[in-house]
Amino acid sequence: MLDPTRSEPYRSAPPRPPLRRRRRGEQPAGQLLVVMLAALVLAALVNADAMVERAERKPLGSSRDRSLYLWHPVQDVAHITQLHRLRALGDLLVGDDDRGGDLVAALPSDTSASTDVRPELRSPTVDDPLRLYIGGDSVVRDAGESFLRLAAEDKRLRTALHYEIATGLSRPDAFDWPSTLVGDAAALEPEIALLMFGGNDAQGIVGPDGEVFPQVDSPGWRDEYGRRVGAVMDSLQADDRLIFWIGQPPMRDAGFDRRIAVINEVVIAEAAERAWVTFVDAAEIVGGADGGYVDRLPGIDEDLRQGDGIHLSRAGADLLAEHLLRLIHEELATAAEA
Repeated sequence: MLDPTRSEPYRSAPPRPPLRRRRRGEQPAGQLLVVMLAALVLAALVNADAMVERAERKPLGSSRDRSLYLWHPVQDVAHITQLHRLRALGDLLVGDDDRGGDLVAALPSDTSASTDVRPELRSPTVDDPLRLYIGGDSVVRDAGESFLRLAAEDKRLRTALHYEIATGLSRPDAFDWPSTLVGDAAALEPEIALLMFGGNDAQGIVGPDGEVFPQVDSPGWRDEYGRRVGAVMDSLQADDRLIFWIGQPPMRDAGFDRRIAVINEVVIAEAAERAWVTFVDAAEIVGGADGGYVDRLPGIDEDLRQGDGIHLSRAGADLLAEHLLRLIHEELATAAEA
């Protein structure tokens, strides 16, 4: 009934809409969002190597640094969890599987070159320059480009540079460096080879018998990686060829630096057994007084490393290239005195 004191009649509240029942198969928006985010994270981990490779192909600069700063940690997680191998499995299922053969098994049992005598270089001329080869991953790319520029004035040197981004000796299924190096050596006949691998090798590897070594500190990992490094050194052996194997520089991330130190230790051990191989310690060139990571050195007003704390900046690459060029000139001076 109406209240006589009110000038307007009561109005009833509008009826509530009936609750909609969730249909079978429907999920709350929150759950869908979680599933979508999980799918994006999984996709990033599976394709981390490809994203790092794409970032490394960018020109040097802040954009490249930002991309690598983002994707390198993702790549580390992908390798630790082995999720990056899903990409390789997908390639296998679609028929894109290019696994390299076992180089050790392919090597001849006997070699004509001496294993305990260091080769001597000839004295090159402008008309008959010394043939140099630089090979490796993206870290050697920057040093190689600096070397080409700095060595251009010396007409006694003829240098070829071959780098493949996001590659190494751990994943011949991604890129078969051992076979590639043998092919490059046959085509170019280098008298000096400057090699640098390891930046992408601190990950799980599979032995020739299928045994998996998940991490660099796994039992057997050092032996398997040393087997691969030694095989590459042996495959490039020749009476008139010197190999300078450049170690990885110290890394800013402490965990990554420890893994890289293992790789350097393996390479040093393998090089010590071969007279034609000389190990070049990059830490003595771009590292601090204690051999650790530094952004700058006294007397150099530019950063030696890129923003990711892994790759060399142009200043750092120039510094390493200058050192390598000095080593080669010292070899040539010795050859001229002989």
